[in-house]
Amino acid sequence: MNKLLLTILTPNRVLVENLEVESITIPAWDGEMCVLPGHIPYMAQLREGILKYKNGTDEEYISIFWGFFEVYKNKVTILAEDANTPKEIDEEKTRQEYQRAKDALISGGKKESMDELEAQMKKMMINLKLMNIRPKKKNN
Repeated sequence: MNKLLLTILTPNRVLVENLEVESITIPAWDGEMCVLPGHIPYMAQLREGILKYKNGTDEEYISIFWGFFEVYKNKVTILAEDANTPKEIDEEKTRQEYQRAKDALISGGKKESMDELEAQMKKMMINLKLMNIRPKKKNN
């Protein structure tokens, strides 16, 4: 069976490089998009959300935040502002950061800082959602 090669890059690191997968579900700007081997060449903008990739019955999830992705000749390259695996997220710290941003948003401020606070809250909500997903794994 054909596979896709997945690479996920942020400005600070390489999260995944040339990982063979069977399918990828990407939070594209216009909605979720599933990529399978043989997909036509495609480039689009990412929105914040949860990326899922599958290998057989195994599923893995990564929170992803803004950027772009390209599909070309069974290779999917994700260029994101930020991305996290579930192991990297401290749930309690994320809840505290969410509450701080929410409190700051409620208290008001400059338009620019309000937009930044909204983006921060979205990021924390996506990370908390990721913490509640239980990936499927094959029984060994």
